[in-house]
Amino acid sequence: MKSFQRTLIGKPGQWLIEAAAEIGLDFSELVHEVTSEFVTHVMKQHGDAETEKARGQLPIIAADIMLIPDIIKNPNCAIIGISKYGKIFNVYLSENSNGTVIYYEEVLNSKKNKSLRGKTMYKKMGKMSNETFVKIVSNNSNTDMSGAKIMVGAGGHPDGEAE
Repeated sequence: MKSFQRTLIGKPGQWLIEAAAEIGLDFSELVHEVTSEFVTHVMKQHGDAETEKARGQLPIIAADIMLIPDIIKNPNCAIIGISKYGKIFNVYLSENSNGTVIYYEEVLNSKKNKSLRGKTMYKKMGKMSNETFVKIVSNNSNTDMSGAKIMVGAGGHPDGEAE
């Protein structure tokens, strides 16, 4: 059995710290990270080509996981501060030539854990509108987006933001 390992990605960008502050969240002391459990989960749940094809999705490959630093730095769209199952999440949309990746991270802000920790990711075929992204993320009875902030073109994209 492999031991639990964390991989530090880095501090959140200023755009993310400011967006979080606007909805009452403080990300200034947090760091982005992924864990060995995250990688195992993603590859097991979203890495099989046949299973993902049946879901209308593409399989996650190791190269997709390596894109996480860019996904969180320059997403096409991000939803900050979603409440789901009593926990807070950020969700990022990133399009590239291999499809559209949706990446979830959990906000952990306790004495023990101060991180934005990777939770799951999956890949859709083709491009996706921001509206479709919001519908996918909010299409769950356990998801509360009432206090969330939607950022279009967050990071380095020129599109600005949307509420």
